[in-house]
Amino acid sequence: MSKPLPDIDDLTRPFWDAARDGRLIMQRCADCGAYVWHPQPWCRACYGQNLAWQEMSGQAELFTFSVVHYAPLPGYADQVPYVLATVRLAEGPQMMTNIIGCDWRDVRIGQRLAVCWEERAGGIRVPQFAPAA
Repeated sequence: MSKPLPDIDDLTRPFWDAARDGRLIMQRCADCGAYVWHPQPWCRACYGQNLAWQEMSGQAELFTFSVVHYAPLPGYADQVPYVLATVRLAEGPQMMTNIIGCDWRDVRIGQRLAVCWEERAGGIRVPQFAPAA
């Protein structure tokens, strides 16, 4: 079985189109400067609707994590144990992701990370993070 695919709609399409090109983007409010993640029609900080997509550096630091030992869906069965994490992007906002490219026993809070991409069905690319070189 394969992993689930995102529901792509008009609001999230710019994110997934950029991901397909290997670019990590996030909405940012032009009124107050706050980043908005997950894509929303308004800013969570000031409720403004003047949002624009901004390219992110893809650099991050591990904020917190948990090691998943039991697959939540059949598509994850061959990947357990895996690391589910919250990372703080260099620009400030946080996002939930997986840490790949290293043994789960080597994962540490504060670890420097870089975005990488997991290919899924239909050409969908999902952002993941791996230890920075």
